Amino acid sequence: MERLATIALIFLAASAVAAAQPQCAQPAASAELRGDEAAREGKVVRIAGIVLKWIRADKEANMRRAEAMIRQAAQRGAQIVCTTECFLDGYAIADKSIPLDEYRALGEPIPDGPYFKRLAALARELKIVLVAGMLEADGEARYNTAVLISPEGRLLGKYRKQHLEHELVRNRPGTESPVFATPYGRIGVLICADRRLPEIAAKMKQQGAEFLLCPSGGMFGPKANDWILQARSRETRLPIVFVHPAEFLVTGPDGSVLAQTIVGNSLLIAPEEANTPKDKNQVFYFDLQRSPP
Repeated sequence: MERLATIALIFLAASAVAAAQPQCAQPAASAELRGDEAAREGKVVRIAGIVLKWIRADKEANMRRAEAMIRQAAQRGAQIVCTTECFLDGYAIADKSIPLDEYRALGEPIPDGPYFKRLAALARELKIVLVAGMLEADGEARYNTAVLISPEGRLLGKYRKQHLEHELVRNRPGTESPVFATPYGRIGVLICADRRLPEIAAKMKQQGAEFLLCPSGGMFGPKANDWILQARSRETRLPIVFVHPAEFLVTGPDGSVLAQTIVGNSLLIAPEEANTPKDKNQVFYFDLQRSPP
């Protein structure tokens, strides 16, 4: 029997045009689910996906906008909150016109960087597990990294993207496929294109992952993306939660699509477009039922 079985999307959150603190629609009532009650009893883990358009190379703007959404997610009972890939720097690697020295300066030291410390303090204040994507600076090397922060504000670990493709010109690939023990289960993380390599997800399954998170920022939608995650779920018998600037997706252990919403067709906004109709950001919630041992 699977340790984790996936159930319904509680769904949909913030207004399509986000203000400083996006507002969240109330979850549909469900006699079968009763998500809030189940979450309090520890029978389910409530996961929130921060679906947020990037502002390229502006860490402060991205942090400020994401923080409001993370707070909203915690208020709605989320226990694990996951951002997109490289939410902090706005996936600056995609813009090769950014001078190399400016790009490198966007790297965040972990755990000593100021934005990491702000994220850790936020996780501690809200008592959540926070999974956050960023460009990591480690000496001279730069990595596309997701950090996992405990409800006590402690660094649980970090995952470095392995399948880099165009990023190789400025970033180094990760070499490990760790699984992270959290109060809500053992989590594996795939970053974007890593989902294309079956062996990465398979290693995480072998190490006892109970579900996978996939912060992303590349291809999305049924034709370009969803079927890949469905295949990884079928192969590993693990649910996967995919968080992207334009999509939220959950696939079940049998490869079925359990939740899927497309949020516009752009990944990026200009600074002056924040809090306008082009700034479509939403918080999505999904309850993952925990089976008894």
